[in-house]
Amino acid sequence: MAVDNRYWLELPPRRRFLDYSTVGVAAVAMWAAFPYIEAYVLAYPALALLVSVVDRSRVWRGTWYAFVFGLIFFLLHIWWATISVGSYLPWFALAFIQALFLGLWGWIVGVIRSIEIIHRSPFAYAMAIALAWVGIEQLRGTIPFGGFPWGYIAYSQVDAPVGKLAPWGSEIVIGFAVVAAAVLFRRTFSLVPAHATGNWWSRPLALVLGITALVAPAAIDLPAASQEGTVRVGIIQGNIEQPVNDTYRTPLKVTRNHANTTLRALEEGMKADLIIWGENSLDQDPRSSREARTILSDAVNRAGVPFIVGVIRYDDRYRYNDMITWYPDGQTRQSYTKQKPVPFGEYIPFRQYLSILSKETAKVSVDMLPGTGPGIIDVTLDNDRTLRTAVGICFEAAYEEVFATGVRLGGQIIVVPTNNSSFGYAPEAAQQLQMVRLRAMSLSRSAMQVSTNGVSAIIRPNGTMRSTTGLFESAWRVEDVPIRTQITFSARFGDAMTIGTYLLLGALVFVSAVSTIRKRSL
Repeated sequence: MAVDNRYWLELPPRRRFLDYSTVGVAAVAMWAAFPYIEAYVLAYPALALLVSVVDRSRVWRGTWYAFVFGLIFFLLHIWWATISVGSYLPWFALAFIQALFLGLWGWIVGVIRSIEIIHRSPFAYAMAIALAWVGIEQLRGTIPFGGFPWGYIAYSQVDAPVGKLAPWGSEIVIGFAVVAAAVLFRRTFSLVPAHATGNWWSRPLALVLGITALVAPAAIDLPAASQEGTVRVGIIQGNIEQPVNDTYRTPLKVTRNHANTTLRALEEGMKADLIIWGENSLDQDPRSSREARTILSDAVNRAGVPFIVGVIRYDDRYRYNDMITWYPDGQTRQSYTKQKPVPFGEYIPFRQYLSILSKETAKVSVDMLPGTGPGIIDVTLDNDRTLRTAVGICFEAAYEEVFATGVRLGGQIIVVPTNNSSFGYAPEAAQQLQMVRLRAMSLSRSAMQVSTNGVSAIIRPNGTMRSTTGLFESAWRVEDVPIRTQITFSARFGDAMTIGTYLLLGALVFVSAVSTIRKRSL
């Protein structure tokens, strides 16, 4: 039995209340699937509830419901933005923009119903909705201003069985499986017919297929063994005491915190082939500051191994976010400059116009420019072995192509230095850690998230964590991590999969438009 959309043109108050309540519950459940709560299983009923409202509504009403869902979810998911910028307008503006993308997804769900084969088959419908979802995710991770890939479904699933699909398509394949399964569950348990098919077996088959999509990947064994030996990596979390701005106003305070934590680690027996500090772990550039160079060189000389450290580099008009190597001989060699500075956090797009939106943007007085080189740093270890690291800084954890490029160029481990001090005790650092874990699984590499103030972690290639730290504590960790050289499907074909997703989604919308025009002309 087909749904008569005319019924939904004017909804009675009770029906509207039920729809909005369902959308609200779905958004809260989706939020709870991510850190801190991390109840990944809640993503499935959240999506099923959302679809149950959107696919029974007329196109524009469904668009509105999806937008409302997105707004509630993102306001909850990124509330830490209020801590970072100190006001509510940028937080709401970012959530609003992300919600617009969810509204676009809701519109697509409405228009694809005009395609007969999709309208008649719950299985084709599930795949079409899943394709639309992951296509919109990739789109909002690209535009505007480089996109904002926070809140991808896949990031909530790193501990779920379906997360083991990561090496075969990462965010796209995981997101597709989760959304498709949720749509099939909605078909199974819905009391309102959603498709023209009347086959008695379609509901139990939908249930079996949905469960299989989510559970069967548990049989996949993600490799974690070394392929070319191991490297002993030490990570230093020097801490940035609160209030953070006061700490940074004290010259070399952050630098000394990291140096002192390193010296304490050495006294407590830490032995490593390579030691890593976090993003902005040096508050003065040792390449130009004698005091910073002295403090850093003392720590490096006592350890007797190379360091990778983070510093902001300035020129006459701009600044750059660098990770540099520092050796016991006092030399710095290779470096990496952040490729994707954060809009409004590290630079102001269209500054002459957009800076009036909030007085907080005035804090970004010097724009950060992107680096042009790939995310690679070569480190020469004591035994003259060269360790190639695939590097991305802080929010670049959300952009898989940064690390996939480094891995394709020979990166043997993944390093993600970060500075989460401006987000307080909010779940931002934990959300970012989920992304780094997915990168480890997707690219089959050991990964290190190294924060100035937490959360820091050493992660196996299968996504499990060996060592972690808490927020706002001085801590160190050291582990032997396996070196792997295998190039996964995700690393090799991730960019092609994104393009393919766009093309398939574009074709789906085009066919929907042609079908709608043809039906209206009859």
